[in-house]
Amino acid sequence: MKQKSLPPQYERVAPLLVYTDCRHYEGSKPCDFHKRDARLCADCQDYDPVTSRILIVKLAALGDVLRTTSILPALKRKHPASEITWVTTTAAAPLLKGNLLVDRILLVEQNYLEFIQNERFSVGICLDAESLSATILSLATCDDRFGFVTDRWGRVQPVDERAGEWWRMGLNDDLKRGNRRTYQQIVYEMCGLPLPTEKPQLVIDGPSACCGRQFLESHGMLGKKKVIGVNTGGGGRWQKKKWTFDGYVGFINLLRNRHPEIGIILLGGPLEVEFNRRIMATVECGIADAGCDNSLMDFSSLIDSLDILLTSDSLAMHIGVALRKSTIVLVGPTSPWELDVYGNGAIVHSNMECLGCYRLTCEQEVTCMNTITPEGVLSHVERYL
Repeated sequence: MKQKSLPPQYERVAPLLVYTDCRHYEGSKPCDFHKRDARLCADCQDYDPVTSRILIVKLAALGDVLRTTSILPALKRKHPASEITWVTTTAAAPLLKGNLLVDRILLVEQNYLEFIQNERFSVGICLDAESLSATILSLATCDDRFGFVTDRWGRVQPVDERAGEWWRMGLNDDLKRGNRRTYQQIVYEMCGLPLPTEKPQLVIDGPSACCGRQFLESHGMLGKKKVIGVNTGGGGRWQKKKWTFDGYVGFINLLRNRHPEIGIILLGGPLEVEFNRRIMATVECGIADAGCDNSLMDFSSLIDSLDILLTSDSLAMHIGVALRKSTIVLVGPTSPWELDVYGNGAIVHSNMECLGCYRLTCEQEVTCMNTITPEGVLSHVERYL
């Protein structure tokens, strides 16, 4: 039987070459370029060989995952032909999806150890002195490690002195309070990356991309001079991380009276349902409630629709910074010195000696949060009106 001849593009290469080191190599299916125009590896001008592989282990919290994306541009400059794998949680994965500097996301709730234990990485990074994250890095085969691993007893250990300083701060509140470097500066130094630091990165795509604008349109805010979001969320770990009820109400009324041309949106998470309901029942009219049950990406899209964001030290703050919004941050029990709004906003805090105490609760009548006044906060916001 006469053998059927191959199309001309296949006859050029025999046997067929497959560049498995290419960034676009799929393994189980043709790459996008072959599907587009039937090109072969030998003739592909988009061949992009990977010469180094980087593993990042960063699981939680959501805000920490997002602000850690600030290391990605510096890593790519140092390792330009690298492929980056990021191990995280299902909850945090949307914060990384769509980021062109992250090649692969592995989830701890799914099969990930099979990949970690089989593969070899040029660089491994774990920035949390936390046992699960550090153990994952310990299991991975890496030429160089940065951050934290665990020993044979399962105890977290810093890889070197650059991580040792951050490790000691996590164990000693006085050292933590005395720190004057931002989180980004610290992790850049831990990873051996040159300063200055870069902003976090966040990509909003899919159905959520239009969520914020649709909300503004439905609440008649597209014609407003500026739109400010007031986020009351601050997580559940530090009870005094959030500003006070009277503070939020006083600020909203003050802003509404002095700047009636400004649109105001109230934001929060599942823990703020009752708190925000009380605010809406107390403040004067002219404020839109965005609800407390938005998905992570819808919440991000709402922030993306703003001109200014007022928030506590929380996930919302890191989203605002990543999306280049003017971000005013109210800080008390956590360190104001570790935060960075990159010149577009303000870190607002009291001058109490106990500032940055990292205590979970506080029984004092006069606190670092109730001494922040609506007038003082408005003075910072007005710089961006």
